[in-house]
Amino acid sequence: MDEKRFDELEAKLEIYKSTLTEIYERYDQKLEELSLVRRLGDALRTTLSVESLASSLMNAVAHEVLVDRLALLLKDPSDSGADGWANLRLRAAYWTDSEEFRFYEGPDAPLWPMDALSDPEGGPGAPRLVNLPEAPASADPLGREGEGPRALVLAPFLVRHRFLGVMVLSRPSEHPFSTEHGHMLSIMADQASAALNNVQLFDDLSSANAKLIESERRARESSSYLERLLETANDAILTIDGRGLVTYANRKTGQWGWTKPDLLGNDFRTLLEDGPALSDWRPGAPPPADRTYEAVLFNAAGERRTVLISTSSAGEPGEGGGAESWMLMVSDLTERRQLERQLLHSEKLASIGILAAGVAHEVGNPLSTISGYAQILGKGVENEEERSEYIQAILTQTGRIQKILKELLDYSRPSRGVSETLDLAEHVPRIMGMLEAQRVFSRIRVEYLLDEARAPHLVAMDRDHLAQVVVIVAMNAAQAMAGQEEPPPRFTVALSREPAKVVMALSDNGPGMPPGVMRRVYDPFFTTKGPGQGTGLGLAICQRIVDSYRGSIELTAAPGEGASFAISFPEAGGL
Repeated sequence: MDEKRFDELEAKLEIYKSTLTEIYERYDQKLEELSLVRRLGDALRTTLSVESLASSLMNAVAHEVLVDRLALLLKDPSDSGADGWANLRLRAAYWTDSEEFRFYEGPDAPLWPMDALSDPEGGPGAPRLVNLPEAPASADPLGREGEGPRALVLAPFLVRHRFLGVMVLSRPSEHPFSTEHGHMLSIMADQASAALNNVQLFDDLSSANAKLIESERRARESSSYLERLLETANDAILTIDGRGLVTYANRKTGQWGWTKPDLLGNDFRTLLEDGPALSDWRPGAPPPADRTYEAVLFNAAGERRTVLISTSSAGEPGEGGGAESWMLMVSDLTERRQLERQLLHSEKLASIGILAAGVAHEVGNPLSTISGYAQILGKGVENEEERSEYIQAILTQTGRIQKILKELLDYSRPSRGVSETLDLAEHVPRIMGMLEAQRVFSRIRVEYLLDEARAPHLVAMDRDHLAQVVVIVAMNAAQAMAGQEEPPPRFTVALSREPAKVVMALSDNGPGMPPGVMRRVYDPFFTTKGPGQGTGLGLAICQRIVDSYRGSIELTAAPGEGASFAISFPEAGGL
């Protein structure tokens, strides 16, 4: 073999040896890395909390790398961003000389400013491993005042580019960390990142599960509370579906003799008497939401009960855009309406006493006339024409007495509570005619003012209720003007029309009212009259009657300037 050939073979052998050595070195390195991964994996495999993970991780790192202390900084949960070192909290610390481990819980963990972990190039560092050979002690989360420069390594925890936190290794600057340290710490950080991510996911799931359990508990409590509330309510409460069928009924529905099985699955609308107020609620359908109906309900015995029904939507919108269920609150007003009628009638009877005195005075005159003509006829009257004249006079005065008594009896009867179309221009003068015959009105001039159109002033209401309103206001005015000389007492009835309304103004020119009295005129049992002269319920009842017909009553008064009540009702046909 020539020398040249030998040199070539020797060179190739050296290359082979070198390559083989490099391969073994890399093999040893990979073996060491695998061993490190296995050791760290064994240490972190069973951790189920951040605290145990931090303790295991720091112990493992302290056994692999010579450090003085370790700090674990995790991203603040309140920070929604994902970049940089900002908003980090010190969660764990480890001092190798004393093997002391300290964990900081949740919101109590100290917040670490981002500028303390700035990149040597300037500005907040990106989430990557950073080796700082000579960093000020203030950059060390566990640094002490007066310490010299420190050698730091910042090993970030990243999972799929999501930043979780950073581990800071610290030792004196005389012993800087090498590139090999950085490589080793990168491997350890990768392993710890996966473990930390799993622990946080476990914590999140545990927290979500705890919240779910608590939410279910609260939901059960709320459901139980609402059920008790519904079952003990003073009103009947029902829910109905889109077909108008009852899906729930509370115990209060038993007041009408119905049991829950009797109602469930049946059309509630069929239990109600048809009426104008229910024209927009047809059987087999739910009612319009947010409405109030006063209706008549038939109980299990077939008796009629007056009820107030309030409707509201109780379900989420369905595919058709409407609500899937409706709630009905049903109040039985039968007894209340009966008491109201009794109250109205009792106030009417209270005024009968005053009217009766006027009747006695008014009946006295025709009775004297009748008595005189009867005596003349008793003595005998030869002239047939003269006798017929006396008889006709007696009949006329008798009719006058009958008219006065009929008006008084009609007024004293309980109200029927049936609305009808009334022309105020026709009925109010009739009512005032009954009053003008009374002694209390003997000195009062009654005036009527109608608008120029002379058309009927039509309202839909019970005629007894109209009479009661007019009588109460007129009698109050007459009593207020009792004994008045100047100006001559006057009571005015003015009728007018406004858009969709008819207005009746009842005014006097009496002493008026001070502001303190005006504020309280509608208060029940408030009166300025002496004992035995008034109940204090008159104007309160007037307001109740007017309100029941969706009308309004407004008082204008001032001391020495009289008083005027402007009472408006919806015009008949516009209801």
